[in-house]
Amino acid sequence: MKIAVTGASGFIGAELLALLNKREDISVIALTRDASACEDSGRCEWRSTNYSLESLESALEGADVIIHLAGVRGTENDPAKFMVNEAMTDSIVQAMLRCHVRRIVFASTMSVYNDDSLMPWTEDAPLKGRSSYGDSKANCEHTIREYAEKNEITYGIARIAQVLGEGEKRRGMMNVFLDTARDHGTIKVMGKSVLKKQYVYVKDLVKVLAILALGNEQYSADSNIIVNVGMPHAYSNLEVAQIVNEVYGNPVPIDYDDSYPEKGRPFHMDITKLRSELGYEPLDMKDAVKAFRDHKG
Repeated sequence: MKIAVTGASGFIGAELLALLNKREDISVIALTRDASACEDSGRCEWRSTNYSLESLESALEGADVIIHLAGVRGTENDPAKFMVNEAMTDSIVQAMLRCHVRRIVFASTMSVYNDDSLMPWTEDAPLKGRSSYGDSKANCEHTIREYAEKNEITYGIARIAQVLGEGEKRRGMMNVFLDTARDHGTIKVMGKSVLKKQYVYVKDLVKVLAILALGNEQYSADSNIIVNVGMPHAYSNLEVAQIVNEVYGNPVPIDYDDSYPEKGRPFHMDITKLRSELGYEPLDMKDAVKAFRDHKG
């Protein structure tokens, strides 16, 4: 079997390729905008694409399944910036039909949910993006479902919590906490730390994406499914800082200042379906931070 992966050179893509390349029963077509600096391996072939329909027709030749990770992300309230996600997904699904690719696994986001009163969100909660990015991902989901209804393709859609992992280059709160604790510095937590957010360890995420593409003992990857992918619990910033300090054995107390108003909103999805239908149990925050520590040193 051949699996094509869009966004293969990114943070999640690199982890996914490392996992898929361990399997002798599959080969991988790794798609990125410029594959000139990427080296093919025994079971991985790099191909360049600009994600236009014409480019994708060539890039997807021979693929059986596509895992679609590529996209523009961000928090700006700018619909025009994220329209590329919708155009890219539409081109990918059209190219699938022309190239006879039978299944798509799509990396969506928990930002497609918006109604705080329904948390933890289940997969049947109404979709109304929390941001322009969330709206674009919800529209991509709609496109995939619409094509599947009219054509002989199937899909697996993963609505993904905030990703924690070794290859993340963006200097977000989690990266700062981890680096500070590792160096036995002072972690600073500003705000009341009441809001709770959900995360997922990247190695858990790529295992779930592989299950959606290939199936496992419990799930057969030939039917349509939408599944939330996150840790069993959501955490406040202070709780994350405490766990990180504990795991790293950081003796320096947390500098917690609750005099500031807390920014943002809570995020929490229900993962019952992940457990029951895919048979997957993701790591909690403490075990994920331990895995991160042991991998990076």
